[in-house]
Amino acid sequence: MRYHFSNSLYYFHIFRQYFKMILSVFVFLMVPFSLFGALSEIDSLQQLIMETSDDSLLGEYYLRLSVLTDETEPEASITFIKEALYHFTQAEFPLGCARALNGIGYNYWLMGHYTEAINYYTEALEIYESLNDQSGIARVANNLGAIYWGLNNYNKALEYYQMSLEIRQALNDHKGIAIVLNNIGLVYQAWNFFDQALEYHHQAVAIAESINDLETMAYSYYTIGLCFDAQKQIDKALEYYRIAYDGYLKAGKTGGATSIVLRGIGDLFYQGNQYEEALYYYRKALSDALLEGNIFRATHARLCMAKTFFALDIADSARYYSQIVLETAQSQKYDQFQRDVFYLLADMEALEENYKEALTYFKMATAIQDSIFNKEKGLQFIELQIQYNLDKKERENEILRKDNEIQMLRIHREKIIRNSLIGSTLLILIVLGILYQQGRHLKQLNKAMALEIQERKAAEAQIASLLKEKELLLKEVHHRIKNNLNTIQSLLSLQAKSLSDPHAKEALKEASSRVQTMSLLYDRLYRSENVQTYSTHAYFSSLIQELIHVFPNRDQVTLKMEIEDFKLPVTNLSTLGIILTELITNAMKYGFPEDRKGFIRVQLYQREDKIILKLCNNGAAFPKDFSLDKSNGFGLQLVSMLVQELKGTFKIHTDEEVCFDIEFPKQGDK
Repeated sequence: MRYHFSNSLYYFHIFRQYFKMILSVFVFLMVPFSLFGALSEIDSLQQLIMETSDDSLLGEYYLRLSVLTDETEPEASITFIKEALYHFTQAEFPLGCARALNGIGYNYWLMGHYTEAINYYTEALEIYESLNDQSGIARVANNLGAIYWGLNNYNKALEYYQMSLEIRQALNDHKGIAIVLNNIGLVYQAWNFFDQALEYHHQAVAIAESINDLETMAYSYYTIGLCFDAQKQIDKALEYYRIAYDGYLKAGKTGGATSIVLRGIGDLFYQGNQYEEALYYYRKALSDALLEGNIFRATHARLCMAKTFFALDIADSARYYSQIVLETAQSQKYDQFQRDVFYLLADMEALEENYKEALTYFKMATAIQDSIFNKEKGLQFIELQIQYNLDKKERENEILRKDNEIQMLRIHREKIIRNSLIGSTLLILIVLGILYQQGRHLKQLNKAMALEIQERKAAEAQIASLLKEKELLLKEVHHRIKNNLNTIQSLLSLQAKSLSDPHAKEALKEASSRVQTMSLLYDRLYRSENVQTYSTHAYFSSLIQELIHVFPNRDQVTLKMEIEDFKLPVTNLSTLGIILTELITNAMKYGFPEDRKGFIRVQLYQREDKIILKLCNNGAAFPKDFSLDKSNGFGLQLVSMLVQELKGTFKIHTDEEVCFDIEFPKQGDK
């Protein structure tokens, strides 16, 4: 498709376009509130579309509709923007056509359809160049650079990035310069020229700081984090990812931008096999993506969660998130996500020795991979086809010569085969006679054996069904308990918010924290295979991390955990969880006020027939006259009562450190 417009028509339509836009806004504001007050922006635009026949205005309305839906409904967005392109073309308004073509290219890029995106971006670039619109040329050139970067064609990407950079430098567009410098740095990262990449990223940071653009500064820090991530410098990568995340928050960009950064942090922990921590950040990434309805980034976060659950051997959750990713990827035509989730499902089935299903998923993933490869390599294929046609005649002549030789060999081979078949047939007839007699006997034995196997399988299936039903019932009980605890926690939190008395509010918050501790245990039990006992390391490591994260002074406190991995009954885990919650909360609130720094050390281990829990910190010491019997604090009194419930002992030491020692007898595993 090509668009040809005269310069006089171009400037005439620009004037007419903006005049009509101002007029439409005026009319919109003058319409009675009862007509538009209850309508969303999308409803309002659709109402305006029904009430106008002017192509220029219709193009603008459809263009706005596409912007409102590009992150949440890419297919609908493309439909809207193609309508905009049609109306701009009818109105002979070239600038509108270029904007629409650029938007279509962006939507196809979001969906991973790079060939279509390049075609539309190229058409937009041609129109901007015919209008000598430097800003538009720079914008589309940067977009084309991103496409070729995604296709690993880094030379082409750098060519377009350099074009965009030169124009933006001429226009003195500081924000645009910083963005393109970061993109050029990503190209050098792909080439493993990390020093050059960091130079470009630091230039981008300096420019963003000079104009106090918080969002661009955050993007620059994120690309620096990517650079250190590629070099396996995990600590530095994590540092810059967190700076980028804080920067996006300060810029008020919670949503898609923060989702990408959180996913990057999650990837660092995943690569280090710290799957619980990775899962925490992937969940946050999903939450932020859903804040702005960004389907693409939410799908990416869910895929990461599915992989992490698979690594944690939590099959139900891995399959649950894989199914959501698959449904979304198929509906939104995200080819790469479909491919990745099919590979993951193949691994799951193979692990469970369902090799037939695993092979089916692997073939589906491979087919999609081939499709992606074909799209990306279309131009190279055309070049190879031309070369093939040039060599075709020479190959055909060579084939004719070979055919004559093959024909002679075939005649000789057929003669040998014919003689061999006669002798083989006689031998086969003798063998078949023997096999027939043995086959009759084996058939009778197999029939009896098949009947016995069938009866045994039926009995085994019935037993397995009963066991599965019992396990499902137990899991359902724990699930309902978890839901009820979540409801209680929500009610306590709501009640706390409605109170003005700070003491009452604090009491409700502490109660909510205790309920959350029990809820976490039942959440773990619901996902585990054994619902009567659970791993101490898996439960307490996660619980302590989540407790510490709640407090604003968490960066002042170093957490040291020495938790042995063994099984405990659910009742003991629940009681110990509440005890740990009280002791850690007490230490964080009163042991480390203001800028005081220190550590909290948690030790849990078993010795012979006893379980020993020790929690020490070097925070503020207790008063010299402190006595547990005279303490008015409910938290320590609650700990004392819970220790008695475990039939254990509770001691407090206040020498150089404040230490709580708890011992109780071990119960037999169930």
